[in-house]
Amino acid sequence: MEAAERTHWLSTDDYGVVDKIEAERIVTSFYRVILPVWPEASAYVIRAQDGSERRIAIPLQRRSVLLAYLRAPLWFLAAACLGPLVFATTPWTGLVIPGAMFAVLAAFFTWVAGRLPEAEKLRRQQLRRVVGFGAPPELLPEALCAEVRRHLQVMWTTRSSTDWREAIDAGETSELLVALAEYHFEPDTVAHAHANFDKKLWN
Repeated sequence: MEAAERTHWLSTDDYGVVDKIEAERIVTSFYRVILPVWPEASAYVIRAQDGSERRIAIPLQRRSVLLAYLRAPLWFLAAACLGPLVFATTPWTGLVIPGAMFAVLAAFFTWVAGRLPEAEKLRRQQLRRVVGFGAPPELLPEALCAEVRRHLQVMWTTRSSTDWREAIDAGETSELLVALAEYHFEPDTVAHAHANFDKKLWN
């Protein structure tokens, strides 16, 4: 709270983009003075086809914060070292190596370090097909999770009279069943639902 009070007069901007998948990503809003200074909050951002954005507040994401602190200064240092070389003046040629190193590191932390593992990418794509967005349930506010759970249960009951857990135990394969298990936070049921669906894909 004290940190926020000290920095409320600063402008904010999004940094630390991670877990980008299609039109969705995680970002952290930072108070900034040219470079990010202090993290305010993280959000799961969903961009619609019309260009509008939905931001879902999530707990502060450490990886997003760390990469934000690394990326911006490294790009700044790379530009500071390589910028003078545009004029090709001899005294600045010694900055080529450090400038290139800063640029390579900045590129790595920007386009590689923030990627999703393939398994998690597939999981979020599956959730997105059913729910409409791929945010992992464990990151979302409980009120939103409860709303999604109710929606998924209605979807299932209109499709089947069998309890969704019993359907999973019986080996029924459905992305809807996977999403139901995910949003009920039942690890064993989630594993069983995924195993059923994976078996269908390979058969």
